[in-house]
Amino acid sequence: MSVQTGMAIQVDNLSRHFGQKTIFQGVSFRFDGPGLFGITGSNGKGKSSLLKILCGFARPNGGAVQWTRSGVEIELDQLSQVASLTGPYIDLPDHLRLDELMHLHEQMLGHRFRKTKRSEVLDMAGLSAHKQQFIQDFSSGMKQRVRLMLTFLTDVPFWLLDEPSSNLDAAGFEFYSHNIRQEKNIRLILVASNQPESELIGATSMYEL
Repeated sequence: MSVQTGMAIQVDNLSRHFGQKTIFQGVSFRFDGPGLFGITGSNGKGKSSLLKILCGFARPNGGAVQWTRSGVEIELDQLSQVASLTGPYIDLPDHLRLDELMHLHEQMLGHRFRKTKRSEVLDMAGLSAHKQQFIQDFSSGMKQRVRLMLTFLTDVPFWLLDEPSSNLDAAGFEFYSHNIRQEKNIRLILVASNQPESELIGATSMYEL
C-alpha cells in the first residue's frame, strides 16, 4: 500500500458505562496518520472497550467517533474494508491448521491480502515449521503471533492492536516491533497498551485513559 494522507480517527466526548460503573467518560482525541499512536492506561481503564467502540463492535453510552480516509468520512458499515483489529481476546479457529487459516484469511480479504509478504511474515513470526499444525495445539504465545500475523498480512490503512505483546517472548516481541517500524509511515497504527515504554517506541502521540 502506498503512503496515504487524510487518515484520521476522531473521538468526541466518548463515554462507556457497565451498569452503575463508569468505565470512562469525556474521552476526546484526534489522531492523524500515518503514524504510530497509543491509548495508554492501567488495567481496567477501558482500553479494550474503547478499541471495540472505535471499530463498531460495541456502542458507547455517549459521544461520537469519526473515521476519515483521504478526507472522506468512512461509514461504520465500511470499516471492515479499511481497518483490522486484533487482541488477545480474538478467537482463532482451533479446528484449522495454520496453513488452512492463512488460506481462509486470503480468501476473505481478496485484494487486501498481502500475498507477496506471506512467506516473509510467516518466517518472521517463527511459524513456518508449524503450517500443518492445528491451531488448538499452539501455545498462547504462538496464538498471539498468529493474531498479529493476520493483521500484518492485511493491507488496509488502519491497524488497531490491543496489548500486542501479550504472551510474547523476546523473538515474538521483535516480530511485532519490526513490523510496526516498517509500516508506521504508511498506515495509521493505533495500539492500546499498558506498556508504552516498549510497545509504543517512536509513537507520534498517545492518549491516557
